[in-house]
Amino acid sequence: MSAKVLAKSHLVAFWDFETKGPTGNFVAQSNVDNEGAEGPDGLYPVWLRRGHWGSEVGAPGYTVATWPSSHPVTATRAGGPFNGKGLNVKGTSLFASVERSSFDRTPLDISGADPFSLLAWVWLGVKSNRHHIAGIWDEGTWGKYSGQRQYSLFRTGRYGHRLFGHISATGAASYPQAGTGGDQYARIRALNGAHLSEGEWHLLAMTHDGTQAQSSQDGVSTPTSYNDGEEWVEQRVYKDAFNPVTNPKEFSWGVFHPLRFVVKFNGYNVAADQVNEHYVRVDLKSPAAQRTISYGVKAPSLSAIASRNYRVTYTFKRGGAVVQGGSGSFDVANNAGSANLSPSLVVEVDDRLQLELTRNGARVGSVVEHRMGPGAAFSFGRILGDGTTMVLGGVAMYNRVLSEAELQDLASF
Repeated sequence: MSAKVLAKSHLVAFWDFETKGPTGNFVAQSNVDNEGAEGPDGLYPVWLRRGHWGSEVGAPGYTVATWPSSHPVTATRAGGPFNGKGLNVKGTSLFASVERSSFDRTPLDISGADPFSLLAWVWLGVKSNRHHIAGIWDEGTWGKYSGQRQYSLFRTGRYGHRLFGHISATGAASYPQAGTGGDQYARIRALNGAHLSEGEWHLLAMTHDGTQAQSSQDGVSTPTSYNDGEEWVEQRVYKDAFNPVTNPKEFSWGVFHPLRFVVKFNGYNVAADQVNEHYVRVDLKSPAAQRTISYGVKAPSLSAIASRNYRVTYTFKRGGAVVQGGSGSFDVANNAGSANLSPSLVVEVDDRLQLELTRNGARVGSVVEHRMGPGAAFSFGRILGDGTTMVLGGVAMYNRVLSEAELQDLASF
């Protein structure tokens, strides 16, 4: 099975939870240039961890040899790929992660319009309402402007126990301006229509081609549309323009990166303002002379609001003081506007970006504050449901979209 995975082109990383590096960590295999990502611990080394989501912050990571718990690191389930063996995830007892410092700005650090295919071979045990399988995802404090979410596979207990592929442009709330319960959560995901059964091996996958995200189970992508009242968060923002199709899920915003992201305004009346979403794009990832901040808008009729006079004011703060080169404003004309960020601007983790939108001098909605974060780790089985059990046979990331035939081939084991 490993030979099949390695034979597909553009393989950025493949963890089989058997291959180890020089210091005893599980490490990835690859068939692309990973641009210097391989360090003394090997390529994208995995650290074993204990605890619930967030409780492990600052806690030590372990190799297989230094793992201090009686909970077995690996387990075997009959009928699976890789001889049925995999990482033995269970509730708060064990999960694993690749530290951000091991892959930041490498091919694994998918962002923007980068295409990708994320695959996980999984045996699922006890059900839980929701749990994470694999990906770059950190919920933060669950606030509207908190989180370091990029992309990830989840299994949901809602909708009849299914797979969904989450994806984010903001790293935080998808629709902070909805003005209703749940508007602080990530809401953009490709929800596969097939029931995800327990006690069996499955290949779970999500792909992104720059315009849409799609999830599949065992090589088959089953279409879905929202039919649950909970999803009115998105519908409340987009009204009659709301698109209920969820697999594939339209997504052309670009994937979040801690230095290149979208911030959406909130606190205005969607109907009265005739605007679905006011937002800014921030690019601090490009070379210093090319870094920008720009305004964007989504509305039922762009021509109807083109003559409005908006202004965006931005301020980067550190400990309450303005960061050198970190403040300015720009005007919006014909629904567009941007400014070059100062080449002298240097941001640090925990800096705050404050944004204010005004129209003819009057504030539109709320002043919003985005926390500059370090970016999330690439995690495996970072559980949200304490009772969950899962054997993770392997995880692979390709920096292209695999075809249905390729996914079905990798689902044959």
